[in-house]
Amino acid sequence: MTQKQKGYVGLGVMLALGVGTVLGSDPLYKAIDVMSTEKVDYTPGAYVGSAQGFGGEVVATVTVGAGGIESVELAGAGETPGIGAAALEQLPAAFVESNSSMVDTVAGATISSNAAMEAVQQALDQASGKIDVIEREAAPETEAETEAEKSDTPAVDAEGDYTPGTYEGSAKGFGGDITAKVVIGDKGGIQSVELTGKDETPGLGADAIKNLEPAFVEAGSADVDIVAGSTISSEAAMKAVQAALDAASGAEKADAKEDEDAGETEKAAAAASYAPGTYEGSAKGFGGDITAKVVVGDDGSIQSVELTGKDETPGLGADAIKDLEPAFAEAGSAEVDIVAGSTVSSEAAIKAVQAALDQAK
Repeated sequence: MTQKQKGYVGLGVMLALGVGTVLGSDPLYKAIDVMSTEKVDYTPGAYVGSAQGFGGEVVATVTVGAGGIESVELAGAGETPGIGAAALEQLPAAFVESNSSMVDTVAGATISSNAAMEAVQQALDQASGKIDVIEREAAPETEAETEAEKSDTPAVDAEGDYTPGTYEGSAKGFGGDITAKVVIGDKGGIQSVELTGKDETPGLGADAIKNLEPAFVEAGSADVDIVAGSTISSEAAMKAVQAALDAASGAEKADAKEDEDAGETEKAAAAASYAPGTYEGSAKGFGGDITAKVVVGDDGSIQSVELTGKDETPGLGADAIKDLEPAFAEAGSAEVDIVAGSTVSSEAAIKAVQAALDQAK
C-alpha cells in the first residue's frame, strides 16, 4: 500500500469515528435534531392567530424576527379565571423558549393550552407563507368582558349526568386524608369543589389541591391534569372527587378499595431505599450542565435536593429547577412531573438526580 493510500484509509477511519461520536452523543444529537426541526423561514412581523378555547376564542399575537419567535401575547376573555386565564399568562414565555407552537399544557387547563398552541401555530403559518395573512381588528377591552367577569361570584351552571346535591369523598394523600366536597347543580353538572387536606406539604401538596378545585369544575369530572411535583396529593384529590361523583351518580362507594389503592401508592413512593450520604449527578440542560446534590437521610429516604444550572433561561428553566427541588424530596425518587414550558431543563434535572441516586443504591 502506498503512502497516499494509507492516508486515504486513515482519513476514512477518522471520519467514521467522528460520525460515530456525533451520533452516539445523545445531547448533541438532540441539539442537532431540535435545530433541524426549528429551521423555518419566517417573514419578520406581527401575526395574529385564533382558536376556540374553553369559554370562547383564544387569540395569539406573535411577533416574529429573523431568529424566530420574539414575543407572544395571548388573550381569551372567556377563559376561566385562575385556570385557563392563568394558563394564557404562563404560556407566552414557553412559546418563546421553545421557538415553536409546541409546549407542555398547563395542569388543569388543557383545553385553553391546546387552543393557545393552535392559535400560535396559525400565526406562524402566516409568517412562513403557508397560509394567507389574516387581518383582524382588536376588540375593545370592554366588549371582551364576559358575564362571569362582571360578577363577584360567577355562576356555574354546567350540564351533567349527576343527581343535584352535595356529596363527599375522601382518599389517602401524601400526609393524610384528602376530603372532597362536591356540589352538583340543578342541571346535573359540577358546580363547585372544595378540597381539604390539612396534612399535605405546605407549598406543594397543600397548594396543589387548592389549584385543582376550579380544574375539576372546568373539566366537569374527576379527570384533570396532575400538578407538577405533587403527584400523590393530586391523585388523592382525583380519587376523592371521583368517590363523591360516584355517590352523585348512584354508584356504590368503594372506600376500602380506595384506601387500599392509596396505601399501595404511598408504599410505592417510599419503596426506594438508599444508602445515607451526599451524592452528586449532572446532565445537559437547555443552556449548560445542571448539577444535582442529593442528601439521603439515615432512614434511606431523600432528605433534600439542591439543583444548580447557572446557564438555564431566567424565568423559565432557572425557575423550573428551583421548583423541582422539593418535588424530588416529596416523591422520594427522580420520578416527578416536568414543569410546563421548561421540558429540557426539567428532564435534565431528573437525569441529574437519578445519576446521584444511582450512586446511593
